[in-house]
Amino acid sequence: MTRSVPLDRRYLLVMPIPYYVDDFGAVWVDRLWKHDLERHLDYLPQLTLTAPCAALGAEKDMVRFDPPAGMTLIPLPHTTSMTSAVLGLPTTALRLFRAVKANEIVHSGAVGWPYPIGWLANLFASLLRKPLVVVVESAPWRSTGEDDSWKRRLRKVVYERLARWSCRRATVAFFTQPAYRESLFGGRGTAYVTPATWMNADDIVSEAAAQTRWQERVREPVRLLFAGRLDADKGVRVLLDAVRASDAKGQAVALDIIGSGPLRDVCEQAARELRTATIRMLDPVPYGAPFFALVDSYHAVVVPSVTDEQPRILFDAHARAVPIIASGTDGLRPHVVEGEREFLVTPGDVRSLQAALERATARPEELRDNGLAGRRNVLGLTHQAMHENRSDILRRHFGA
Repeated sequence: MTRSVPLDRRYLLVMPIPYYVDDFGAVWVDRLWKHDLERHLDYLPQLTLTAPCAALGAEKDMVRFDPPAGMTLIPLPHTTSMTSAVLGLPTTALRLFRAVKANEIVHSGAVGWPYPIGWLANLFASLLRKPLVVVVESAPWRSTGEDDSWKRRLRKVVYERLARWSCRRATVAFFTQPAYRESLFGGRGTAYVTPATWMNADDIVSEAAAQTRWQERVREPVRLLFAGRLDADKGVRVLLDAVRASDAKGQAVALDIIGSGPLRDVCEQAARELRTATIRMLDPVPYGAPFFALVDSYHAVVVPSVTDEQPRILFDAHARAVPIIASGTDGLRPHVVEGEREFLVTPGDVRSLQAALERATARPEELRDNGLAGRRNVLGLTHQAMHENRSDILRRHFGA
């Protein structure tokens, strides 16, 4: 593993993810965000973080974070609704303006809801002529969802235009997929496609271990896993309908579901109604070793997304030599390995997904070959490698 060369510039990181402070003044952050934040610090010794800040309460999966020497924290109002965002806007704008003015490079995003800090930071960077780094990992405003009200449609239009405005003004823009670059970027800066991954090098199973595990798996009944938030955008309703259709044909599709969200009750009801096919609802497990151990016990992971997002589960599954049955969306298609194209389904199409589930259930040997190919595909896509790549790009653009 190489170590990123530091970029010794005053670098402002604008984040909508909140951090928390306890009664003793200690800082607490989400466990996964801490992992990501520490990778930023590997190559940004003069990092300033500005993000919403709140008192530590009953938040889950928080870990203590001790800012190193040279790092500055600038708290912003922690807003959770449009009303609180409006009330906190004067303080947010003033602190963001001062932070942008005090730093040499501004790193932000293109999404603002429910915290408009990204848009404000991008505006101030443009007004103060500061180099701007914009990262687009997802485009949730494009989500179809189940709410098609005029407010939602108006929000989509506004968000899309503001995202394009931000990306056009970026000196450097990072996109997780080519489709985002093509649809959002049109400025005079430079754009790069760098998928966002979370797994470490030691999370990728060895070739020998993968081969051994598949020798056992091909002799076992095929088990499929869905791991993600249980809402319509993840394709949960489409997945349930596909399993129901297989059940009606007497096909013994076996699916486990892990996750939380508004459709969990719907999933549990579907599980109770099945006769031949089966759905099991599992309790959540933390990301890391427990999650990868869970993935190891399956023949394939189902990713039936109906939006253009790029779920990180596809990289996590490949890291364990487990193939994916996925929608052919812009976010997933570029990382589907050759054999998996037989299991690439039409987004939102129940029959297409049903056929893929039944094919997977009947052909574990195909899943083995696809899983081993997927593992080889992610060898250079670790979280560390992602940051090293971004570090090299930033140094080329902004280094002395």
